[in-house]
Amino acid sequence: MNPKEGTPMPTRTTAIPAWTPAFVAEVVAATIEHAAVHGLHQAPRDVARSHHLSPATVEEWVSRARAVQAAPVPPGLLACHTCARSMILIQLPGSGRVYLCAPSCGRTPVPAEEIRDAVAAVILHRTPHLVPPGKTTQAASYALGPIQRVTVGATGTDLHITWRAVSLQVTGPMMAMAQRLHLAKRHAADNKPERAIDVLHSGLLHIDPTSGRLALDTATARAAALLATLTLTSGDPAAALPWAQWGHRSLRHLLRDPTNPEVRAALRVLAATHRAAGNLTAAADCYSDLIRHHTQADGPYALPTLATQATLAVVLYEHGRQEPAQQLLARTIADHRRVHPHHPAIARMAAALYRMHTTATGPPGHPTRIASPATPGAS
Repeated sequence: MNPKEGTPMPTRTTAIPAWTPAFVAEVVAATIEHAAVHGLHQAPRDVARSHHLSPATVEEWVSRARAVQAAPVPPGLLACHTCARSMILIQLPGSGRVYLCAPSCGRTPVPAEEIRDAVAAVILHRTPHLVPPGKTTQAASYALGPIQRVTVGATGTDLHITWRAVSLQVTGPMMAMAQRLHLAKRHAADNKPERAIDVLHSGLLHIDPTSGRLALDTATARAAALLATLTLTSGDPAAALPWAQWGHRSLRHLLRDPTNPEVRAALRVLAATHRAAGNLTAAADCYSDLIRHHTQADGPYALPTLATQATLAVVLYEHGRQEPAQQLLARTIADHRRVHPHHPAIARMAAALYRMHTTATGPPGHPTRIASPATPGAS
């Protein structure tokens, strides 16, 4: 029978892939890769469209793969022995939880509970002191403290473990990053910076801030920026610098606006960290960028703009560039007096300019401070 006799023409439909662990691993890997460029907010929608899925489904799979709470082992700990890719947690309706590399190299998924029990046994045997009393059932959650990487072979007990040179204490291993950030801020407000640093550092143990990979979510980026701030305030700029750089780059990438208040705050911390570490050229560059962003956001004579100009003048002077430092600070004082005539910062800046003039023949590097830049509220 031909079409003229009424037989309907066949229609072509798009094949919908089966929801296998390998398919889930492919979707999660594609989403995380896409998020590195477009952010984790946009990535699930784009990947869902290309794989004929709902965004909610993709978000659920990615959230489970990255979740800390109730994960059998900390995310980012496991790697496939065959392909060396990171392994992620997968759970499909009607099946148990498994780990599989993402994207899958074709290996068999490994039961999650089998890996959890094996990692817990190793922790309790080798580093039981890192597991708090009464928390032995959660021993695997503390694995990032002593363990750098677990390479998974054919089964969940075929594990090859790379231990850290120095074991680290882990605080709240099953805490989500947003909760961790809130708790750290509370500790900092209560004047307990050491506890705040422990909380943040525990949540960032799986991250190498010197790598090219940035945070996929703003909570993690904010945590890194706050860790840098607290570490700098505690007097360790060398330890703070990698987190200050990574936190600023991540926030700028995720928020996509250098004039965003959070991005500017992170840049201010980065500038202060470079200055405290003695990287005065890098500090001057950061303060120059910050002036430009303050000007775009608030105007050339706003208090944040003028405060940052004054700080840049001091940094230039510390770097031995005395004449441009004095000129910049004098111009900043004049603008301050004209626009904010009764502001108390004028007296501090005038005193700093006087010290510049009276020590102009002294050696470079003489500290001339206006205000401490180590906290987010200062320039």
